[in-house]
Amino acid sequence: MQKRVLYIDIAKGIGILLVVLAHNDLSGYHPYLHRFIYAFHMPLFFFLSGIFFKPERKFKELFKRRFDGLIKPLIFVILLIYGISVFFGKMSFATAGGRLLKSFYMTGPYLNWVQLWFLPILFLSNLYAYFFYKVTNPISKKWIRWTILLITLWIGTLILPHTWPLEIELFGKSLTLQGAPANVDLVLLAGFFFILGREIYQNIPEDFFSSKITFFASAILLFGMVTFLDIPVDFNIRLYTSLPLNTLEAIAGIIFILSLSRQIELYSEKLSRLFKYIGSLTLSILVFHVPIQEMVNNKLTPYIGQNDLTVLLAFLAGVLGPIFIHEFFIRPNPRVGAWFGLSKAKLAEK
Repeated sequence: MQKRVLYIDIAKGIGILLVVLAHNDLSGYHPYLHRFIYAFHMPLFFFLSGIFFKPERKFKELFKRRFDGLIKPLIFVILLIYGISVFFGKMSFATAGGRLLKSFYMTGPYLNWVQLWFLPILFLSNLYAYFFYKVTNPISKKWIRWTILLITLWIGTLILPHTWPLEIELFGKSLTLQGAPANVDLVLLAGFFFILGREIYQNIPEDFFSSKITFFASAILLFGMVTFLDIPVDFNIRLYTSLPLNTLEAIAGIIFILSLSRQIELYSEKLSRLFKYIGSLTLSILVFHVPIQEMVNNKLTPYIGQNDLTVLLAFLAGVLGPIFIHEFFIRPNPRVGAWFGLSKAKLAEK
C-alpha cells in the first residue's frame, strides 16, 4: 500500500481550487491573478501526478489503472452530456452524434466541457513516463538522463506552434484542426513535468519543503517573474512563450505550492484536513466545475452584475457543486463510481 504524504494531498487541494478560480473569467476581472495561476497550475498537476509513479509496474497494469481512472470518466461524462442534451433538451440525435464524434478527438475545442482535455494527456503522460524509464533506466549516470529529459522538453516546445492549428491533407481535402488527437502533441511537455515530479521527490532532502527559506525564495521568484515578465502560458492552446523562463516560473510555482502545503501541514490541522479532503475529490471537481460555475455566473449577473461577489459565489458553487455530486451521486453508486476509477475497496474506505 502506497503511503500517503499529507502535504502532497494538501497541494492537490490547493491546486484544484486554483483551477476552478482560473476558469472564472479572471483574465477580464483580475488579469494579474489569472496570469499568476496560469504560470504554474497545469505543470503543478502533472508534477504531483508523477511523484509516486512506479516505472517498475507492468505496462498492462499501468494501462488498465490509468484507463480506469482517467479515460473511463472522460467517456462517461461525454456520453452523459449528450444523453442529457438529447433526452432532456432539444438536441437531435444527428446533432448529438456529430458532436459526440468530435468529442473523441479529445482536444479542448472539440469537447463540450473544455476542461476535460486534461484527462487524455495525463493518461498519455503516464504511458510516456513508462517508456522513458524503460529506455533510460539502464543508463547509470543521472546527468545523462537529465540531459535526455531536457532535450525532450525542448523538442516538445518546438512542436507546439505547428499543431495549433494543425494543417493536414485527408482524402484530397485540406483540414485545419486544433491540436493533435488526445493532445498527443503535448506529451513531451506534460511528460517533462510528470517525470520531474518523480525525479525531484526521489532526490531532494526530506526537509526541503519544510524550510522557510525554500518557501520565501520560491515566492519571491514566482511573484517577481509574474509581475515583471510578460511570458503567458496556456497548455490547452499550446502557448509556451519562453522555454527557459516559462519552465523556471512553473518550477518556482510548484515549489511554492508544495512549500505552502508543508507549512499548512505543520501549523494548521484544520486547514490540512480541509485541503486534503478537497484534494481527494480532484477528479470530480475538475470534471464538473466549469458548467456549474458558468451556470451560477450567468444566473447571478442580471441581478448583481459582473463583479467580485459574482466571481466568489460562482467559485464557491464550482467547488461545492462537484463535491455534492461526488458525495451523493458518485460515491454511493458503485456502478457510477466504477466509471470514476473507484474500486469496491476504495468505495468501502470512504
